[in-house]
Amino acid sequence: MKNFKKYLVLISLLIIPSVVFASTNNEISIYEALSYELLLTIFSVIFSLKPLSRLFSKTDADGEKLFLKMFCIRILILIVFDLFITTNIYIFDVIVIFLSAFLIVPICSAIKKKDPYKNVQAMPNITVTSQMANKTKSRVIIKCAKCGNVMNVNDKFCTNCGEAFSGNNAVVSEENIELVNPHNFDIIFQAKDDDKLLEAFIDRELKKAEFNLDTNLLPQELMKRKNIFNIIFSVLIFVYVSLIFFHFPLITYIIGIIILFILSKLTKKYNLVNYLKKEIKSRPSEKISNIIMNTKVSLVKDNSKKKNIVFILIAVIIPLVIFYEPRIMYEKTFGGYAVRFYTFGLTNYKTATIPETYKNEKIVELRGNTFSNMPFLERVNLPDSIKEIRGQAFKNDRKLSVVNIPSSLEYLGGGAFYNCTSITEITLPDTLTELGGEAFYNASSLRYIKLSENLTEIKGNTFEECTSLTSIVIPDKVTRIGGHAFYHNTSLSSVTITRNSKLTEIGSSAFRQCSSLQNIIFPCGTYVNERAFKESPTSAQCYK
Repeated sequence: MKNFKKYLVLISLLIIPSVVFASTNNEISIYEALSYELLLTIFSVIFSLKPLSRLFSKTDADGEKLFLKMFCIRILILIVFDLFITTNIYIFDVIVIFLSAFLIVPICSAIKKKDPYKNVQAMPNITVTSQMANKTKSRVIIKCAKCGNVMNVNDKFCTNCGEAFSGNNAVVSEENIELVNPHNFDIIFQAKDDDKLLEAFIDRELKKAEFNLDTNLLPQELMKRKNIFNIIFSVLIFVYVSLIFFHFPLITYIIGIIILFILSKLTKKYNLVNYLKKEIKSRPSEKISNIIMNTKVSLVKDNSKKKNIVFILIAVIIPLVIFYEPRIMYEKTFGGYAVRFYTFGLTNYKTATIPETYKNEKIVELRGNTFSNMPFLERVNLPDSIKEIRGQAFKNDRKLSVVNIPSSLEYLGGGAFYNCTSITEITLPDTLTELGGEAFYNASSLRYIKLSENLTEIKGNTFEECTSLTSIVIPDKVTRIGGHAFYHNTSLSSVTITRNSKLTEIGSSAFRQCSSLQNIIFPCGTYVNERAFKESPTSAQCYK
């Protein structure tokens, strides 16, 4: 059961970098990311982590601990790399595994003179006959051949006469009592470190003091602290569940889960043994038995588990009730009201509608990120009174396919439709004078767009990765087409620039990798960056 829980935790940890990888990489799904991470993890465990843990450990137990530490470190490294280096990061993982398997492990095994693929648990250098081994109620006695002193198999010298000790000069005999078993030794011989030794002493003293160990007991003082912690934990759960409705980026929720997981683990310190350990360490001159007996007086039954379940249920239910229906948050601005945020409910989050007025005043603006990161949103109804749509208003709404652009719109911010991969058509009104960079970045299904006649600039990355866009008419008032404006528009075959155009500049990589664009004509005197049509079969000419 313990091993099952351990591997369940390891698998859960593995999911985190996969989700982060998928959320930060537009070209890969969560299932692909998880497959990559799982496959590479298997190879990493077999050819890297397990061999290294065996090489640098004396026992199986130490090897297991070292393996778990290295596994967790690897997960943290993956998360960091997936957050900040999101392009083909799995290739880096492959290289690390290759170097480890074929370079690091062989070199280390040669230096240590150990086989990394064999069990590291050493057997005593004592020969025991099958007759001795078959007896269930006997034990092996090892004596020094010189003086007859009883020895331990791990001793190198006789503790009585100082004779060098090995299996070859030992006298092995048999007693008709139970075989030697580590569990039969006193706790002082079982403990691997001081902490474990102290826990063993506490456990023994608790039994002597006739504590009911089946009942959860805590000192009254500690009980109060635990209840306060549980309340704080429940409040944080309430905040976390509420945040779900505010469609923050995926990484926000992942970090939130990690924080909640860490806090839940901290509750384990609120137990009787840990409390006694702390008390004993703070009072080293006092007997352990006295400390335990004094603590016994202040003990109360720990019923915080039931209370905590109730608190958590309340913390989850309240935001579900509050945000069951969509909530629109407004903010006073010049000329009317701005929509600050739109929180989606559990039932009707596929369609969002903004009213034309609020408190008898017009809605004139959508603030940034109003509808961003809403994975199920398909349609947005906006009133014609809106004049400004700020940056990233619809970012990462991959299912969004229908948005009625207000007829009085004057400003469309940068990244407004960033990664809106389901939008196919957009008509921008002639009232629009400014279009932000990356406004339609990776709108991969966008086939048609009509630009405003009063637009003066197409900024950098505005239509980058719009792979379905087939044609575009550049308004005559546009003076500049920025860098990467139409980068990798593989279906773009027609770019119309009239003789009356005021175009003066085409920036770097503006039409790079436009594999379908054969010809383009622009006014003479227009500055064209030398990389503007790189990796495109375009014949660029100016009007005669």
